[in-house]
Amino acid sequence: MTTPTSSPRPLRLTDIGDLIAAVPALLGFRPARSLVVLSLSPVTTRPGETGAATIGAVMRHDLLLDGPRDGTQDPMRDAFRRFRAVCAREEAESVIAILVDDRLEDPHGPAAGRAHTLVEEFAAYLATADIVLGGALAVPAIDAGARWFVPGRDDSGTVPDPDASVVAAARVFDGNPIRRTRSELTALLEPYPASFRADVASRLDAAVHARDLAYERAERSGGSVAADRAELETLLALVVPGRDEEHLLPGECAELAVILANRTVRDAALALATGPWAGAAERLWVDLVRALPDPERADAAALVAFGAYVRGDGPFAGVALGVALESDPRHRLSDLLDQALQAGLRPDAIRSLAATGYEIAARLGVALPQDGPAR
Repeated sequence: MTTPTSSPRPLRLTDIGDLIAAVPALLGFRPARSLVVLSLSPVTTRPGETGAATIGAVMRHDLLLDGPRDGTQDPMRDAFRRFRAVCAREEAESVIAILVDDRLEDPHGPAAGRAHTLVEEFAAYLATADIVLGGALAVPAIDAGARWFVPGRDDSGTVPDPDASVVAAARVFDGNPIRRTRSELTALLEPYPASFRADVASRLDAAVHARDLAYERAERSGGSVAADRAELETLLALVVPGRDEEHLLPGECAELAVILANRTVRDAALALATGPWAGAAERLWVDLVRALPDPERADAAALVAFGAYVRGDGPFAGVALGVALESDPRHRLSDLLDQALQAGLRPDAIRSLAATGYEIAARLGVALPQDGPAR
């Protein structure tokens, strides 16, 4: 998983322990059994001089220290290639690799030896793109007091409290929570009880029939633009902030599933991710993801993913895209977003989809709020 990150405020990290402690804030959760890669670009302080480096893309992949890794489909090598491609596109000159694994407690143990071998292999991959592995660190867990070490060397130190990291403080200040584990992200989209989802599923046929009749009536009186406008307005009536603590009823879930199947309306809804209703919209999409059956939940999951992506929450975007593509492997929007995320494209690179959403809504005669994001 590649997680593009950026921050509106510069933050200085001068100690190795502080850098490791900042990783949960950079990712949005505390990684476990993970290879985390930070791409670095030099900062020019004076003409011809460089000083500190800035962190660009932050990437994570499951860390495989056990078992054979000599096949053509070796997932670690696939991760190395993807990391290298992202860093090359960002014009990074060096990277820092952080290996997080509970088996890395002993700097001289067998797991540390395998970690050292993996680091050397990664460095070789980077070198083919003229990128330097500027540092490699290993730590059993990113917790206060955990001991980090450099594979193959005697350097070591202690990790300070990640919750007290300046990067963590900045992330929380910006309204982005830090989860203890990645499973907490997955739990946010866990389906509702089977009985509720069955109730929703049983109403889908009736919702399709009612929608077809309403759409035909609106189309006869005002054309397809009027019909699409009516559906977008129905959707927006359930997004308006103020319903934040309310969950959708089964009938509402079925109705919205049918409305989001209208690609014009769904694409217009992408604009909500960058406006003052972003938080309310995401809560609605999450509610739908948890309530709808497959493949209907894919549209809502794609909207969750897009909102997370544009605000820089790559891990949550990745979880939502996983749900969407599992629900509907041929879901085009989810596939496009997943390719962008895996390629490490920054949020600004996909923000144009939101601009297109505003244009679609305007063409339908609906003015969406654009005052700036509010949660």
